[in-house]
Amino acid sequence: MTDEQLTYRWPRGMPLFSLIGLYALGFLVAAQPSLTNLFVGKVGVAIYFLMATLFCIHLHRFRVMLDATSIQSGSFFLKKMAFADVVRAEYVQGHDSGQIVLYASHGMRIGVGENLGDFRACARAINARLPKHLSIPHVARTLPSDVLSGSDLV
Repeated sequence: MTDEQLTYRWPRGMPLFSLIGLYALGFLVAAQPSLTNLFVGKVGVAIYFLMATLFCIHLHRFRVMLDATSIQSGSFFLKKMAFADVVRAEYVQGHDSGQIVLYASHGMRIGVGENLGDFRACARAINARLPKHLSIPHVARTLPSDVLSGSDLV
């Protein structure tokens, strides 16, 4: 294992396309004269644009950093967990995507979602750094049950 620090982020265009989509929705709402004639409507639209901007800044700054002894995750306030403190590691499959969840002995929890740019490489790097008695048993995305395959479409 090397001493280099590995950094994993969201796919490169994700924050920009999210910003464009959220702003487009905001402009459609702001174009409604019945909403923006009221002071409360103007404040609501301004708050919407502020929240959309902060969310996209969060997406842009979010990263998972791995070094030889610890993992850091977050956007503004990084949570740091030493791999020696990990007591349980699991892969949790949700409805649309999964995540690796690491639990520390002092109650901290760090989740690394499948939405990262190179999730499989990140999962392999985390697995290589975990204590020997811990490993992530299954890191493979399964299709949701409502997705039709080619033979189901006929």
